Amino acid sequence: MDKPIKKEWIKIPIIKKAVIPLGRPLYLSKENNITQQDLIIEASGNYRLIDKPNHIIIKNDDCCRSIQVTVKTKDD
Repeated sequence: MDKPIKKEWIKIPIIKKAVIPLGRPLYLSKENNITQQDLIIEASGNYRLIDKPNHIIIKNDDCCRSIQVTVKTKDD
């Protein structure tokens, strides 16, 4: 008989979890040479991603409400 396959959970580090009010930004420092391509962003609404030399900005782009945002890094 074949043994059942064990499921291994992959843990993805969470950098930030926050509520962004209407029209406000969330600043992420570019520590450890992090780039936009390294991020996984889960949001409950529309947002804009802006790349600056020292930080990455996630701006709430929803027209009427705050949004919940969870930022994780990709595990290569």
